[in-house]
Amino acid sequence: MTRKTVLVTGANGYIGNAVAKAFSRAGWKVYGLVRRAEAANDLARHEIHPVIGTPEDLSFLDQTEGSVFDVIVSNTEDPKNAVDHLAKVRTMMNTIVRRSEDAGVRPLVMFSSGCKDYGMMAEKHGDAALAPHTENSPLNPPEVLIARCTLGATLLDKVQTPYDAIVLRPTIVYGLSSSLYGSLFDLAAKSDGVLRFMADPNAVMHSCHVDDCAEAYVMLAEHPNRSGVVGQAFNISNARYETAQQIGEALARSYGLTLEFAAPEDGSGLNLNSVHGLANSWQWVGSDKIRAVIGWKERRATFAEAIEEYRLAYEAIVPAKNQHVRDAAGAPGVCRT
Repeated sequence: MTRKTVLVTGANGYIGNAVAKAFSRAGWKVYGLVRRAEAANDLARHEIHPVIGTPEDLSFLDQTEGSVFDVIVSNTEDPKNAVDHLAKVRTMMNTIVRRSEDAGVRPLVMFSSGCKDYGMMAEKHGDAALAPHTENSPLNPPEVLIARCTLGATLLDKVQTPYDAIVLRPTIVYGLSSSLYGSLFDLAAKSDGVLRFMADPNAVMHSCHVDDCAEAYVMLAEHPNRSGVVGQAFNISNARYETAQQIGEALARSYGLTLEFAAPEDGSGLNLNSVHGLANSWQWVGSDKIRAVIGWKERRATFAEAIEEYRLAYEAIVPAKNQHVRDAAGAPGVCRT
């Protein structure tokens, strides 16, 4: 049986790393593109071929030993220069697709976008009008994500994209190093007796474990009826959302704190990358489509249900992660992903 080969860009990023490892576990030959040489060892330990470079400079393909890729998974972003970066990502996709097609392989491109393509909701838990965003919902991304959302839409346009492509729109993900949800642990750890959460208790906080998210990528790539999945977007989310009240109570129990809610001050709740922003970007994301089409479903508990395990992993990973960042910061010419 011939092994299939996948290139995962952003393979040391939060989702990209999980996706690369999921493909490796599934028996694929995996190449992981990372910016920093320091990230190579983690990939190698998981039987993934490290490739040092960026989508901006296609000379990284020289490191792939002439491999013909069956699947290309794109996971990189540059918030400071999104338009230019994503234009080069598109060039990278086109180049690799042509190379595969020249070798007689029709590859699949998988582009990681996100649920924020649909924008925020005004409704909260308990509101009669609350309904999930689905793949048929209008696209309404915040300004900072317009370029990413636009590329995703372009990839689904058969006129502009004649090859096979899928756009993935996961919710915020948690687990392992916890990504944005890690800031919740940091907030609780720094609290002195009282956990002050700037949010409405009924705020909708929808998420998914990063490993469950990664398995969705593999299942889509391996789906026996490719024509049934290409040219489409797929949301990835847990079957149910949680509220700020549920997550706040779980954090307070775990850290022995009293929970208090307060209204966001000075617009702090509108910054998604802040701890309080997590509970002030309300969104319920439906994932019925991916469940029906490929049979995917989450296996991990929600964030609040298994907070002790997720806290355990976060506290074990973060010290090593911080040391890695400090080491990388002192190395000339090394870019952070």
